[in-house]
Amino acid sequence: MPYLKKLKKKKLKTISQLKKEADRKMSLWVRARDGGCVTCGSKENLQNGHYIPRNWMALRYDERNNNCQCLVCNVFKKGNMDEYARFLIRKYGPEILETLNKLKKPTQFKRKDFELIISNYK
Repeated sequence: MPYLKKLKKKKLKTISQLKKEADRKMSLWVRARDGGCVTCGSKENLQNGHYIPRNWMALRYDERNNNCQCLVCNVFKKGNMDEYARFLIRKYGPEILETLNKLKKPTQFKRKDFELIISNYK
């Protein structure tokens, strides 16, 4: 039937693309939430800094582990970890560092996990 156009299948995003989008949404949300570097107070060149490195997927999107940092603290000072730890303790209490460290475990996210993160941080 020539008058019927072929229906185009919607191409699904790859897991890598979903992960990148989830990271971007989370980063925008964190920077809007915090408004400045939690370790030095700067309002310039803001990024999403992680206390526990983001390769630990169980903590990659944990709001307690994601906080706004400036480029200097996050990159050049390698997270400015002493100040970052003090900030976390002030905000969440003395047990937070131990709590986050206990959550460091191998985790694999599936498509639906990334889609949920993306929808939560729109």
